[in-house]
Amino acid sequence: ENQYVYTKEDSAITQKIYEICSYVHANYSKPLSLDSLAKIFYISPYYLSRQFKQTTGFNLTEYIQNTRIINAQFLLATTENTVSDIATACGFTSFSQFNRVFHQKSNCSPTEYRRSHGQSILL
Repeated sequence: ENQYVYTKEDSAITQKIYEICSYVHANYSKPLSLDSLAKIFYISPYYLSRQFKQTTGFNLTEYIQNTRIINAQFLLATTENTVSDIATACGFTSFSQFNRVFHQKSNCSPTEYRRSHGQSILL
């Protein structure tokens, strides 16, 4: 779980971006989009997009996908849940999208990842 600490050097928008990142980490299994986050945090989608990229170095969609894939990797390595159940639990709306994004980020399929990393992370 990420926790961001406010410092005097952080601007109000930087602090808001940290709050959004924290929200993404807590809610990655739910539907998330630029528009929905902009509404929740009372900020224009265009401004959120620009500031998010400037603050984190990632665009918002990429950040959400990275968060979901990291959590999927953890579940693949530490549980026996089906790949399909893990995809759903991590917020992916289609199995094909999950496989495509997982392969882009991990350079292997979810099944190959599980074979090579299964039970390698101790709880």
